[in-house]
Amino acid sequence: MLEIRLAQTPEEKEQVFKLRYQIYVEELGYAQHYTNHQQQKIEEPLDKYGNIFVAFQNGKLVGTARSNYTIKSDLGYYAELYHISKIAGEAHFFDTSIGTKFMIQKHLRGSRIALSLMQAYYYQLLQDQIKFDFIDCEPHMIAFFQRLGYQPIDMINHPEYGSGLAMMLDVFNLQHLERVKSPFQRLYTNFVESKECQYSI
Repeated sequence: MLEIRLAQTPEEKEQVFKLRYQIYVEELGYAQHYTNHQQQKIEEPLDKYGNIFVAFQNGKLVGTARSNYTIKSDLGYYAELYHISKIAGEAHFFDTSIGTKFMIQKHLRGSRIALSLMQAYYYQLLQDQIKFDFIDCEPHMIAFFQRLGYQPIDMINHPEYGSGLAMMLDVFNLQHLERVKSPFQRLYTNFVESKECQYSI
């Protein structure tokens, strides 16, 4: 049984912080600024105001992702790294987010869990009226995010992960989602229809 939602308790968030350590430090060998080797976890300032998504399979945490909204969080170097103000314009201050810390347990990569996690992530953006979502990814993940509807911005040099591609999702651009046959299309339609039902009451 797969359950995907926002983390609800401090204990669940601790599981997320430890999963990050397992994947980023023990598996991939990334040098993370906020690594706590003693407690074997990675907890960052962005976690305080971020939406931390969790994917539980049969009660075990197998995946996670985080989004931070510009109106709630200090994005630090990400704002310049992704050229957010240049691309999003006025929306940068109120209707923009960044996505980070997207990961799946190694033995489940390639399964539908990654897509299901991103669908939950996207629907939350719709609900919160976020217009632009920015991410960066390694080359082998570019095709996955392009299929979702993310568009390339520029190659970047991330201070913790090295070379990668910055990408942007125009959240409410249905025309582009249809053009790339994004699995987000159905979620967009469901969201619009649910809003119409609310307005008609």
